[in-house]
Amino acid sequence: MHPARLLLVFGASVALVSGFIDPNKEIETAIMQNYNRKHRPVKKDSTTVQVKVQLMINHVEEVDEHEQTMKLHGLLWATWYDEYLVWDAAKYNNTRSIAIESWKIWQPSLALYNSARGNGWHLYMHGVPATVSSDGKVLSSGTFTFHVTCLFDFSNYPYDEQNCPIVIADWVYDLSKVNLSDPLLDERSKPMIRLSFDPMSSDPKKHVAGWFRAYVVPAKRTRDARGIVRG
Repeated sequence: MHPARLLLVFGASVALVSGFIDPNKEIETAIMQNYNRKHRPVKKDSTTVQVKVQLMINHVEEVDEHEQTMKLHGLLWATWYDEYLVWDAAKYNNTRSIAIESWKIWQPSLALYNSARGNGWHLYMHGVPATVSSDGKVLSSGTFTFHVTCLFDFSNYPYDEQNCPIVIADWVYDLSKVNLSDPLLDERSKPMIRLSFDPMSSDPKKHVAGWFRAYVVPAKRTRDARGIVRG
C-alpha cells in the first residue's frame, strides 16, 4: 500500500513541475530575439552609452619603489542601460529583474591603460551572470589583478605619500560612444568626480576625456637607517 501511494504522489508532482513556466527563461527568450552583443546597446548611433564603474580594493600585494609599480587585487562593478533588454514586468508575473550569462550581452571593453605589463589588461566580466532589470539597467561585475605604473616622489622623505593612478577606459570606443564615470558622482558637480578610494577624502579628481582615473594611496611607510621600507 505504501509503495503505491508514494508512486501516485510522485506522478502528481511530476505533472505539476512539467507544467510550470519559468518567467526568467521566458523573459530571456523574448528579449534576446535578434539581439547582437557586438553592437552598442543603443537604438540611435548618436546616443552615448553611460557606464558607471566602481572599484573596491581588497588588498595591495606589493609596492616596488625601484620599478615604480604597484600590484593590487579587488572587485569591479559596472552598470549601464541596454535599450534592447527591456520588458513589461506586468506581462511576466511582475518579474522586474533576471540573471543572464554575461557573455550573451554587450559589455564595455574596459582596459587598464597604465598597466605595468606590456600586454595591458582587459576586463572580461564573463564569470558571473549579469543582473538585468526590466527598464534595461545592467549590472555586471568581475575580479581583477592590476599591476599599475606609478610616479613616486620622495622629495618629502621620510614623510612622503605616494599616489598610484588606475586609468581605465573603453578599448574600442571613444568618449562620444562610451563614457565612463563614478556611480557616486553628485550630478550637480559635473564634470568633477570623486575617485579616491578613501571614502573620507573630499579631494576631487577630474574625469578627463572619458577616462576613468582613480587613485590609490598606499599606507604611510617609514624607512630605517639602511633605507629598508617598513610597513
